[in-house]
Amino acid sequence: EGNTRGITSLDKMVNETKSNRLILPSLLIATLSTYPPSIVASVLLTEISKDLNVPIGIGGQIRTAASMVAFIGSIAMTFIAARYNYKRLLTVGLLVIAASAVTSSLAPSFSVLLLSTVLTGAGMAIVVPMTTTLIAEYFPLAEQGRAMSLLGVGGGFGFLLGGTIVGQLAAVGGWRLAYIGFAGTLGALGLIITYFTLPDTENKGVKDITSGVREIVSNRSAIGCLVSNLLASAGIQGVYFWCFSFIKETFQTSTVQTGYIFTGTAVMFITGSYLTSRVLSRLGPKLTVTLGLIGTSVCTVVYNISPTLSIATVAILTGNLLDSFRYNAHNTLSLGQTESKGSMMSLHNAASNLGYSIGSALGVLLLVSNWLTLGTILTAMSLTAAATILAVVKLPDSEIVLDQ
Repeated sequence: EGNTRGITSLDKMVNETKSNRLILPSLLIATLSTYPPSIVASVLLTEISKDLNVPIGIGGQIRTAASMVAFIGSIAMTFIAARYNYKRLLTVGLLVIAASAVTSSLAPSFSVLLLSTVLTGAGMAIVVPMTTTLIAEYFPLAEQGRAMSLLGVGGGFGFLLGGTIVGQLAAVGGWRLAYIGFAGTLGALGLIITYFTLPDTENKGVKDITSGVREIVSNRSAIGCLVSNLLASAGIQGVYFWCFSFIKETFQTSTVQTGYIFTGTAVMFITGSYLTSRVLSRLGPKLTVTLGLIGTSVCTVVYNISPTLSIATVAILTGNLLDSFRYNAHNTLSLGQTESKGSMMSLHNAASNLGYSIGSALGVLLLVSNWLTLGTILTAMSLTAAATILAVVKLPDSEIVLDQ
């Protein structure tokens, strides 16, 4: 009997070890599942708009819809996550993302595609915060930083490969194949793997889920951080989203060529993310954010007035490199503003999604104006964000520097 118990305990330990080894890869795949829909929309917006007979300014609203739903969902998740099992919420979110990819690929009209994109936003609102929360649940404090950094690097590689994959799939079967072949496949894979490999965990909740929000609202510097992040997230859509349609219309680039440029932006973002900790150690988060915003503003103007594709491409790639510094430094700056870090970062994510929505929605200006007008407005928003950082935001008592 003693031997039987010993064997049972040993088997349990072996199973737990295998499960622990699969946790981070599972969360990585879950995180990667949130990227393909936006990659398809960015690289193939011109083709989607043309096929569904809508102006490109209207076609860009699929990104607006996803970001708006993700914004509302991020707020709602503050309350939903307090009541339901984290793993179950994650699997529901992945199911919604996979389903939205399928319905997007089959959409007979722009209206149906827009509704499918709403599902995408809802899935992202669930998956993004749940992956972060589950890292805190599964890993001890000493290992959480490493786990988060690996997710970040993995996400960057998702964009790195995504642009090329989407371009190649579209060359074979159009934007519909890109949706089902890339977004649908990765979403389904994430759903299956997380369902079977992640152990269950119960959320512990809090008695007063509004206390963190009250603390943030009473902190002028924290509010400044959120407002500047919202403006920055809108302004950066010039070098994140609209630039790909700009070079297609202005320089007549092919889908595959545009996909390569998209891949280049991912390389720049990965490189910048890797170097961010060194930049922060020298400049600090406040100055890094400010300089990053000014730099991306210059890049947005340059590609909009560029006479050649080469100059425009360099400006776009440089803008993505500089924003990787800004993005990570902005997260660091927000994280140190209050003691209620979970609430602060939830609102930070919500501000990002609202900014993405605004930056995408401004594409309607293309119906009545031109690319330079859109670029000028996005640049003004980035510069306003930089001014807000300088005027309102204070450095945390002890600056946080990302792991080397």
